Amino acid sequence: MRKGFTMIELIFVIVILGILAAVAVPRLTATRDDAEIAKAATNVSTLISDIGAYYTSQGRFGTKAQMSNVVISGGTDLNIAANGTATGTATGNLQSAGKNCLAFTLTPEVNNATTRTPAFVTIAAGADAAAPICVKVIADPEIQKYMNAQFVGQTFNTGTNQWEAAPAANGVQITGLSVVR
Repeated sequence: MRKGFTMIELIFVIVILGILAAVAVPRLTATRDDAEIAKAATNVSTLISDIGAYYTSQGRFGTKAQMSNVVISGGTDLNIAANGTATGTATGNLQSAGKNCLAFTLTPEVNNATTRTPAFVTIAAGADAAAPICVKVIADPEIQKYMNAQFVGQTFNTGTNQWEAAPAANGVQITGLSVVR
C-alpha cells in the first residue's frame, strides 16, 4: 500500500485554496485602502496642529521641515525675512499610496491698515486626484471637513471708521485674530 494523496484530493485542495484567495485578496486590498485613507486624515490633522504649535512656541513660521514631521513632497517654503516676518505661501503635497492626493497651502497672517487676516492652511485635491486611492481619500468625511473649512478675517470700513468682519474665506485658521470692535 502506497502512502500519499491522490490526484483528485490535490485538485480539491487547490480549488479550495483558490476560492479562499479569491475572497481574501479583495478584502486585503480594501483594508490597505482604508489604512491609507486613515493615514491621510491623520496627516492633515497633524500638519495643521504642528504648524499651529510651531507658530505658538516660536512666535513665527519656519520652513515646512521645521514646522512638522509630516512627510510633504514638492512645493515651496515661505519667504522668511531676517526679523522672522513670513511672506508668500508655503505649498506641498500629501501623498497616499505614492500619489499626490492632497495639496496644502499655508498663507501667513496679514495685519495692515485695511486688512486683518489670520494665518491659514487650505487643503485641496492634489495633482493625482483622479487616481482610485485619491478619490477615496478626497471623499473621506474627515478630509472633506478640512477642505471645506472657512474662517472670517476683518476689513477696515473707512466710512464708519471701524473694523468689520470680512466675507468668509476657505481654509483652516492657524493663528488668532483680534476681535472685531
